[in-house]
Amino acid sequence: MAGPSVPPYTLCVTWTPFFTLDLVEQGLLPNGWDLATRALVDAPERHMIIAGEPSPPYDTPWFFENVEGDILRDRLPWLWALYHSALRAFAAGAVGYPLFASNRLRAAMTLNILRGAGGWNDWHTDMTAVTGVLFVTGAGRDGGGDLVFRDGTGRETRLVPRPGLFVCFEGPIEHKVAPLTMAGPRLSVPLLYYRSATDQPPAYDRDAYSHEKM
Repeated sequence: MAGPSVPPYTLCVTWTPFFTLDLVEQGLLPNGWDLATRALVDAPERHMIIAGEPSPPYDTPWFFENVEGDILRDRLPWLWALYHSALRAFAAGAVGYPLFASNRLRAAMTLNILRGAGGWNDWHTDMTAVTGVLFVTGAGRDGGGDLVFRDGTGRETRLVPRPGLFVCFEGPIEHKVAPLTMAGPRLSVPLLYYRSATDQPPAYDRDAYSHEKM
């Protein structure tokens, strides 16, 4: 596990802002987990989020797509189970307070698909207590696709993705995805956690699900 234990709501007092768990090393992933996840890259249910313009020095466009949580629950039931059990327990232990799964089925987790040299995700924060990310693929050449964190002074640190690595961090910490140095795809699964079952965006219609029936 990377990073010191921090009390609730304490951000950037010490620096490493994230905690990691190697799911391969821990034996928490089923055989063929990566192939099953990669099979969703071209799933007809995927959504186009961004069609990016070429980013110098690259002269081809890049794309950011995702597959939502209802599809992941149905196609990757082992991941849905981990989200509610071992990964939530690890993240709660890392930050030192209880965590609750998202009430929104489609947003609880997504398969993020970033492809095309130069593709990236700009600096942002998350409206979660804690965000987890399971990496399905590793980094590109020269650190392409790293997950980069920044504190209020502009100090940065980065995490190099590798398959089967789970990372979690508090949502208010600013972070981005560094530009890809190859076509990709870069595959990751964000998992959203909150401080309570009610103090989070509500779920409606087919986005609602029963936590008791998992």
